Amino acid sequence: MANTVDVLKHIEKYEKKLKVNFFEEWDLEKYPFVLLLPDGSFATYGVDFNTIVVGPTSGKLKQLLDIFIKVAQVVGLKTIRTTTTRNPSAYAKLSGAHLVKTTRFYDKPTEYMFELEV
Repeated sequence: MANTVDVLKHIEKYEKKLKVNFFEEWDLEKYPFVLLLPDGSFATYGVDFNTIVVGPTSGKLKQLLDIFIKVAQVVGLKTIRTTTTRNPSAYAKLSGAHLVKTTRFYDKPTEYMFELEV
């Protein structure tokens, strides 16, 4: 079971890597749930129609996506949607997802939305 210290380490890692405050990034209305792994890594998420929508995440992306794929299959959801501000080509290769939308902002990094069919 994850402990508080491990979760806080993952939050700090998220903030250092993305240079943002985790709690300011986490929209509780969009991502009201948290998948918490024993090592303290986590993914926030929500469900929108037939889609699992993954929010701020800190951990091994492939491991977390594999869990979401299994959950989607069990409950009959068709798509997993994620976003990143990091290198979209590397993200697509790692996740196996397809880029569906790019949003450019004036005051923050470009956001790339990906979808993975289950």
